[in-house]
Amino acid sequence: MCKPTVISREGDICVTHCVNCKIVNVWNRSVLMTFSVEQFHAFINATRQLEFDDYIEYHPDGTEIVVLASPFPDISLCFTRVEWHEFFSALSQAAYMQQIYKMVHH
Repeated sequence: MCKPTVISREGDICVTHCVNCKIVNVWNRSVLMTFSVEQFHAFINATRQLEFDDYIEYHPDGTEIVVLASPFPDISLCFTRVEWHEFFSALSQAAYMQQIYKMVHH
């Protein structure tokens, strides 16, 4: 039975983890990204060094954004500077909390 626990929350980003099914969900308003624990850490490692200013594009309304591609060519995630910070801060906090849970539950 899935019993997700909130392990991080930053702005509109919420990260949940289910110890039983070992699934990590990253909730971002109307987007839900689901990872295995291994995939979650691989995603963090692959994106850890990305800097917002290195990838700036412009939304049609003129807002600075970064477009982060997904494994699906027709689906990308778009972030403003604040959303970018909140997203990666929440992922970092979640990875830290997973370490804490692992120490406590093992």
